[in-house]
Amino acid sequence: MSEEKFIKIEDYKNDINRIIEEINDKCIQLDIIYKKYIKQIETNSDFTMSLDTLFFQIAMTKRDAQNYKDLFNLFLYQMYGQYYKLFIKIKGSYIDNIDITENIPSIDFSPFDDIHYKVYTFEEISKIHDTIVNIIKLSKNHVSKNEYEIEDDTVRVNKGIGIDNLVFEKQHHTQILINKNTLHNEMLNKLYKYQEKSLSRIMLKLKLLYFQIVSDIQFESFNYTSTSSARESITNALDSKLKNVAHRQNFENLLMEEFKDDKNNRFSKIIKFFNKFCIYT
Repeated sequence: MSEEKFIKIEDYKNDINRIIEEINDKCIQLDIIYKKYIKQIETNSDFTMSLDTLFFQIAMTKRDAQNYKDLFNLFLYQMYGQYYKLFIKIKGSYIDNIDITENIPSIDFSPFDDIHYKVYTFEEISKIHDTIVNIIKLSKNHVSKNEYEIEDDTVRVNKGIGIDNLVFEKQHHTQILINKNTLHNEMLNKLYKYQEKSLSRIMLKLKLLYFQIVSDIQFESFNYTSTSSARESITNALDSKLKNVAHRQNFENLLMEEFKDDKNNRFSKIIKFFNKFCIYT
């Protein structure tokens, strides 16, 4: 189950990287167009202001794209930190249990720095995540082994062998392991939930930026493709409408129509909230 959730998170990450690349490609095309017209006005100073609108259009698009890339990289930085801290916590909770610790792979992960920003690759994130899942599995297997031993010991107790206190001790020790395992699973699932929600929002913002660009400017090619076949896009219905946007169509009106289509949609609620907020301010 953990593997499936993390695969979905990885799909979000791949989709975001792909959209960023496509936005960068559009920015490069805009730069080429701008440089082409710059050469035309170099010979006539009267045309100096003629390209201001195009320049501002390119500058704003690049700034938006860079802001979202920075946001995504910051998320990856924090994502690594979340897994690193959880790894330290889980590993430390089993430090006195040789049966578990001796089976933990000896991997030196880069310490997480809460103060100084650092770039962590997704490969590093994936390795530390897999180690966490492995430790949780080792703990669960150890619990199962203990439970089988307790069953055997209970049979012997019923036959008159005086190991009652030993059974109580084993049950107590096993219950502690069960509680730890439950705690660690819950903490990991909470991370999945937070990470998926954050990535889906970043992906949606990038998609809107991409379609905003192709709606404002008619490029010769339309490169956008939906997310990988392994996972359906969370904004698949919106994608279908965006792909059919006529060039030069009012992009903002299209989005407002999308929000109004589904009255129960969270975006509709947000719009209503801001509309209400504006009335009182």
